[in-house]
Amino acid sequence: MLTPFDIWSPIIHAPFSGDVTQEITPRILSPDIKGSAGVEHRVQTEVASFGKQLGKVLEALQTLSAATDTPLPEIDALAADIETVKADAKDVLRREAEEALARLKAVDPAGHAALVAPT
Repeated sequence: MLTPFDIWSPIIHAPFSGDVTQEITPRILSPDIKGSAGVEHRVQTEVASFGKQLGKVLEALQTLSAATDTPLPEIDALAADIETVKADAKDVLRREAEEALARLKAVDPAGHAALVAPT
């Protein structure tokens, strides 16, 4: 049964009822930004994401730690936790791909065969 609220619900959101996302891209005119927001945006989109940049820093710290025999247990734990998250993400992606292929096979066997055929 359709109610009057159903018509307006896509337009009007009550507090805390919309998407729960937060953009962390620096705002161009924010007084909190040191440097150039445009440059920061280009670095993130054209060069490397924050995660890629952090990975390189962690890799350098671990290399330096090994070369100088200076243990950095918190850095090692952080790097290990990141690798665990990445492995979990790969497992989820693989499972989702397998499920999608199974659905494709059920509705389009020829399309499935074309995708999984050896090249």
